[in-house]
Amino acid sequence: MRSDPRRRGALLILLSITTLLAAGCGGGNDNNAESKVVPASAGMDELVAAAKKEGQITVYSAQDLTALNNLAKAFEAKYPGIDVKTVRGVDGDLGVKVETEFNTGKGIADMYVSASLSWVKPQAEAKRFLAPTGPELTGKGDYDAKQYVHDGNYFETNSAVLTFGWNSKLYSKGLTDYPDLLDPSLAGGKIGVIEPTAPSIVDFYLWLEETYGADFVKKLAAQKPRIYPSSLPMGEALQSGEIAAGSFIAPIALEPAKKKGAPVDYRMPPDGAWGARYYGMVLESAPHPNAGQLFADFMVTAKGQELITPSAGSVLPKIPGTVITNDKVRVQDPAKLTPEAVAAYQKKWKSLFQ
Repeated sequence: MRSDPRRRGALLILLSITTLLAAGCGGGNDNNAESKVVPASAGMDELVAAAKKEGQITVYSAQDLTALNNLAKAFEAKYPGIDVKTVRGVDGDLGVKVETEFNTGKGIADMYVSASLSWVKPQAEAKRFLAPTGPELTGKGDYDAKQYVHDGNYFETNSAVLTFGWNSKLYSKGLTDYPDLLDPSLAGGKIGVIEPTAPSIVDFYLWLEETYGADFVKKLAAQKPRIYPSSLPMGEALQSGEIAAGSFIAPIALEPAKKKGAPVDYRMPPDGAWGARYYGMVLESAPHPNAGQLFADFMVTAKGQELITPSAGSVLPKIPGTVITNDKVRVQDPAKLTPEAVAAYQKKWKSLFQ
């Protein structure tokens, strides 16, 4: 397995939801990948044979790099002879690369995984993605294709989630849900909150208000919390004891510290969590479309989910190490996150917290 050396962005970037829309269609694609794909009716043996004949796959993804590479290693072990190259990047950058490959007809990526629904939907409407052919993604396995494969041939693969957490030495009774952050004993700089510098974080605050009441964020501000730029420093502050509780904690970052004995813990909200669902696509410009189809199908198997979703959300139930299923994770609405709406909410937020 070969891994692209360019690692860009911190953990929070996993949750970035860009407002990038599709560029005008041009150029055309001479690859005609669709005509090379073994149909779903042909069966798994034929798909595997065609994928091995292609011999390689390139995956662009905004997912966690370590998890992505672990998945690639397992895939290569299961299907020897197919080499996987993973290219981890930010949604906005990868989306531009994919559009360029669409428009020039010079495909490099076979599969793309993005959390940016505002990019995915227009491309799906432009018929840029190949119909899934693997057994899981066509409803012949445990994966719920009716629920998770969407019109336009994009499908849910997993999700990144954030939640609340606490320092068990400083707040031994723990938290059960977000309203517990309003405990008077946590007032005066004992809670961490994130500054809504990106549209995705504005959506987090909108979700809090929709879920816990229109005045919840105002009440949270009244606790006089500490402000952090992302979930990573907030999690570190929780571990060090700088704060007793955090409102924007990434389980995937906190779990390793917890296992090493750090006095930290977290819990998922009982009625669903805020996060970013990831969407997979086998691209019309794919030079190795059958390998792309096989890898996409492997990602949503039980083994694939265990590897790609540690301390995160899964599209299958009862996967070891996962914390929630995708159907309980917030679906963000790009229509509510226009530049004007985001700027207005950021102004409101600053008036409350700063």
